[in-house]
Amino acid sequence: MGKYLVTSAFIDRFTRVLYKKGQVYETNDTKRIEELRTGGFLGEEVAPPTKAKEKPAKKETTKDANQ
Repeated sequence: MGKYLVTSAFIDRFTRVLYKKGQVYETNDTKRIEELRTGGFLGEEVAPPTKAKEKPAKKETTKDANQ
């Protein structure tokens, strides 16, 4: 499903939902996306968040420097 950043507030004519600037609009309808982007209501597609690999915690050593 495509997710697009709303750049200008609009009411979706099919769902009657108000989308405000800064919200994310989701749809699979490519014609609708193009129509809204041409009208200046949607920006670029929002990239899905990538999961950052978590590094395992380093084991702390308790060795004395004199040993």
